[in-house]
Amino acid sequence: MTAAPREYTHGCSLAPMAGFSDSAFRIICRRLGATSCVTEMVSVQGLSRKSAGSCRLLSFSIHEKPLGVQLYGSEPADFERAASTVSGMGFDFIDINAGCPVRKVLSSRSGAALLLDVPRLLDIVSAASAGADGLPVTLKIRLGWDPSRPLPREIGAMAAARGASALAVHGRYRTDMFEGPVRLPEMAGIVEASPVPVVANGDSTSPAAALRMRDSCGASGILVGRGAIGRPWFFRAAAGTGTPGPGPGELAPVVLEHLSLMRACMPEPFVFHAFRGQLVHYLKGFRGAASLRSRAVRVESEEDVRDVLEEAAAMSEAV
Repeated sequence: MTAAPREYTHGCSLAPMAGFSDSAFRIICRRLGATSCVTEMVSVQGLSRKSAGSCRLLSFSIHEKPLGVQLYGSEPADFERAASTVSGMGFDFIDINAGCPVRKVLSSRSGAALLLDVPRLLDIVSAASAGADGLPVTLKIRLGWDPSRPLPREIGAMAAARGASALAVHGRYRTDMFEGPVRLPEMAGIVEASPVPVVANGDSTSPAAALRMRDSCGASGILVGRGAIGRPWFFRAAAGTGTPGPGPGELAPVVLEHLSLMRACMPEPFVFHAFRGQLVHYLKGFRGAASLRSRAVRVESEEDVRDVLEEAAAMSEAV
């Protein structure tokens, strides 16, 4: 078993999020303090078919490293082939998704559906490890499907015996989705029984909350998802090197850099459609955010984006 990068197991990393944690956002988060990143979920079946969409998700920049590639699917053989495919692409580790709770993923027996079939999940870990050619393999899980069907407390040892070098634990059950506080006692039980590092995920509403979660359950690191959308400054605050939000004059340069990075790696006709969701999140918390968001969802050019940012700056100065 090869150890996962310490930047992932003991740092504050950006979690994979479909539609948000693309290459552009990962670069910005790394620059602002994320110790490592993980790609959006990539379908192992899509890789087998050489799907253009799946292959596009594998694009990355050297500025994102250390970088893990997250794979999802349901068949061990597909994982072995996919791990073999990505092992020579320059990624620093392979992450297996066994936590996504959305129905589209569950319908293919993937993501959190694997929590209902631990033998299959462990076979997937073995298969990915066999195909990884020495690249570290990590596993992202939830506590179980629901409180009546939790994962074994010893899931870390079970996964490690099959080749996993670290776990990331979202401290909720699938039936919790993203609602309610994380369940710290259950997280702590998995951490205590695990022979490999455990990274805590969920409930990262602020850097302080994320650090409390890590310390309360005894995890070695933090994996931050939704708390960082529109707030990449989260990572520097978690590291104690800056504020959790943009300082004066800091918002526009970061947002425009994000847009520029997206334009560099995405066909122009799709850029602004994809960027609108990012822009809406950057504007959360600003005075007049509702009116700003209504404009943000209609931007069609860099000039439109600059106009929205100038209005946001003017509103902030008026407070």
